[in-house]
Amino acid sequence: MSDIRTLPPALATPFRAGIVAPSSAPRDDVSLPAGLKGLEQAGIEVVLGREAYDALGYLAGTDEQRLGELHAMMVRPDVDAIICVRGGYGALRILDQVDFSLLETNPKLLVGYSDITALQLALYKHTGMPSISGPMVAVEWPEPEGINCRHFLDITSPDWKPGPLDPEKHQQTLVSGQAEGVLLGGNLSLVTKLIGTRHMPDMKGAILFLEEVGESPYRVDGLLAQLGLSGILDELAGIVLGGFTGADLPAGKPSLSMRDVFEDWFGDLGIPVATGLRYGHFPDKVAVPIGVRARLDARSDGRAVVTLLEKPTR
Repeated sequence: MSDIRTLPPALATPFRAGIVAPSSAPRDDVSLPAGLKGLEQAGIEVVLGREAYDALGYLAGTDEQRLGELHAMMVRPDVDAIICVRGGYGALRILDQVDFSLLETNPKLLVGYSDITALQLALYKHTGMPSISGPMVAVEWPEPEGINCRHFLDITSPDWKPGPLDPEKHQQTLVSGQAEGVLLGGNLSLVTKLIGTRHMPDMKGAILFLEEVGESPYRVDGLLAQLGLSGILDELAGIVLGGFTGADLPAGKPSLSMRDVFEDWFGDLGIPVATGLRYGHFPDKVAVPIGVRARLDARSDGRAVVTLLEKPTR
C-alpha cells in the first residue's frame, strides 16, 4: 500500500458513472437497460465502456476487453465513479494486469460486490483507496429506490457524516466485545482466493465482514478453515457476518448448521463477532465501505452495532 492515502471525491448528484463489466455479462437482455434507466432516474449520467456485453462463456468478453474497459474508465477525468454491471466470475483472471495506480491519479469510487471483491481488496492493498461494496447496474439499479441504492447515495454524498453502518437495524452478538479497525472483506470465496497472492491486504487489526451465496455449511466450513490455517483469523480485531444465503442443508445427509460452523471457527478467537448485517446476495441490504475505520460493539445483551468512524470519500 502506498504511503499517501488517496480518497475518492464524494458523489453529489448529478454525477457521471463509468459502467464496466470486469466479470460476467448480464444474465438477460432486460436487466442492464433497466439498470441504466434506474441510474438516470437517480440523477446519474452513465458513460458506457462498451455498447454491448456479449457473453464469452461465463465472461463479459475477453480478458483484454474487460481489462481495457476498466483501465479506460480509471483514467477518464470526466467520470466520477465506476459502477460494475454485475459480479459472477472473471475479476481474478485480470487481477495481475490491473494498473491500480491509475486511480491514484484519477481517484474515483469502485462500486460492486460479489466477484468485484477481488478488485476492491487489491485496490486497497496497492493504493489504500476505499471502495464501496454496493449496488451493481444489472442487479440493484433497476430499482433505484431500493435500500441498497439509496444507502449508497447517502454514504457517498458530500453531506454524509460517519455513524452507524445500518442506522435502521442492529446486528446480533455471537461473541461479545469491542474493537476498532479498518473494515475489510466482502464475498468469502473471493477473500480466500486472494490468500497467498500479492493482492491480499494486511488483515492485522482489521474488522472482517463477510457474506456468501450458494455454499452449504461444509463448504463454508472449508473456506473458513482456509482463513484459519493461513493465520488470518488470529490477526483480526473483529468479525461481522452478513447473509449466507441460497444453500439449504444437504437433503438426507448429516450436517452442521451454519451457526455451528461460525461458533466453531470464531467462538474461541477472543474477539467480538456479530451476525445479521444486512449485506449479501439479497435485495434489501446496505452498501458497505471497504477500507475505512469502523468500530464493532457486540454487547453481552445480544445487540451489536457497527459504526463507521470515517468517510469513504474526501
